Amino acid sequence: MQISSWLLIALMALKYTILEESGYNLSIQYFIAVFIFGLFTTHTYKLIVDKYKLDDASVQVFLLFPLVGNVILGFLFFILDIIFTSNEVLKSDYNSFGDYFSLFIDDIWVTTPWFFFFHILRYVAQKQTMNEKMISMEKMLIKSELDALKTQLHPHFFFNALNSIKALMIIDHHEAREAVDQLSDLLRLSLNIGESQTVRVEEELKLTKAYLFLEKIRFDKRLMYYFDIDEKLSNKMIIPISLSTLIENAIKHGIAKLKNGGEVKVRIFEEDENLMMQVINTGKLVKQDDTKRQDGGGIGLVNLKKRLELQYTGEASLKIEEIEDKVVSTIIIPLARTW
Repeated sequence: MQISSWLLIALMALKYTILEESGYNLSIQYFIAVFIFGLFTTHTYKLIVDKYKLDDASVQVFLLFPLVGNVILGFLFFILDIIFTSNEVLKSDYNSFGDYFSLFIDDIWVTTPWFFFFHILRYVAQKQTMNEKMISMEKMLIKSELDALKTQLHPHFFFNALNSIKALMIIDHHEAREAVDQLSDLLRLSLNIGESQTVRVEEELKLTKAYLFLEKIRFDKRLMYYFDIDEKLSNKMIIPISLSTLIENAIKHGIAKLKNGGEVKVRIFEEDENLMMQVINTGKLVKQDDTKRQDGGGIGLVNLKKRLELQYTGEASLKIEEIEDKVVSTIIIPLARTW
């Protein structure tokens, strides 16, 4: 930037200089002198600004420093003009203080554009850097909060499964071994999924099916489950352990509370340019305060709502309603955010 700006300023100086009647060689020497001298002095000015961090100084200092610097640089160029001007021209054209002062003002106007653009560009660059740092910090904060929320979810997938396997060991050793294999797959899937900020729908479904398989052992005929999945959405990206959280909530607050149990239906479909993940279970809608208390202070649906808000900056939502003795839980994510 300094090289290009001083090439332009040197050309401007030639236009306003007093060397019109001088030879071509002298004009070239003057042009080179302005360019080199200007480049050296303004680079020195930049080093001073960087050293004393004038961008962080008070408004008065910030405004005063380039003004003083411009006057000093203008004076140095005034001296340079005098050096390159012959005695005959000085005697004939500069007979009073006013004539010299006018030349001094002309030199200040020549150097003013550099100071103006230098500080404008510096301010813009600093502002952009600060914005990038703020965005980076916000992303890091969101990621750390998401990671913290996800780490709270893992235990909820295993407690009931372990109890089921414990009971099954007494009844059927072969089926108990199968259940251990399923639990191993569940653990592997949940750990792999938990390491990512987003996962494919089909990966989340694998986790959900493994979880339901283990819960089926515990509830036996009291739990029936079905899937209605639009296969075109299998590769869409969603937040991990989201559908699984709805399933866990449906069983914990729905099926488990009913003497005869009930059914759970999982639907994934597209509607109004949104990806809809829906869990429909037999039961009554539990009040939010009760859900918070039973989930141990916010883990579960409250946790899921926070994750959706953080990941999709308010564009996704979780809706829970009761329709004809069924609890319908729906995660709504814009398809534009599922790539």
